[in-house]
Amino acid sequence: MNDSAVSLDARQFSVWADFVLAHTRVMRLIEHSIRKEAGLTWAQYDVLYNLNAEPGSALSIGDLTRTLLYSSGSASKLVAAMQRGGLIEREQSTDDRRVILVRPTAEGSQAFERATAEVLRVVREEFAAHLSDEELPVVAAFLRRLREQDPKLRRPPYDLPVALDA
Repeated sequence: MNDSAVSLDARQFSVWADFVLAHTRVMRLIEHSIRKEAGLTWAQYDVLYNLNAEPGSALSIGDLTRTLLYSSGSASKLVAAMQRGGLIEREQSTDDRRVILVRPTAEGSQAFERATAEVLRVVREEFAAHLSDEELPVVAAFLRRLREQDPKLRRPPYDLPVALDA
């Protein structure tokens, strides 16, 4: 393998490792918080987020699978478990009887709102509070470049059930 093709210095590797570890730390805090306050896992929150971001709050299982950030096994198994838990319901599409749509129940929507409040609290306290106004544009530009490498990832604006400061 050509060394120049994989050139990476110790500082670059250290920054990457800090990024991964910081991400892991914040995601663990988020997962713990949403489990405690809303009874949701991150994968369940991701499903509810995607459903709530859609007009009509419904997606087919195939479309839902394509929108998930994290996968905890099969999306069908996750959806089935969430349905048994009363968080989502399935219904036949009125446009195509072969398609089954998934939508949040009232209980699922309430859990999503509680979990979103916790996600925002943890992000504020464990991420945003450590990012200065001067660092924000530089970090934002860097992370945007990374995100844009995958056209399947969500693009801003991110839909939340609460208003954020401008």
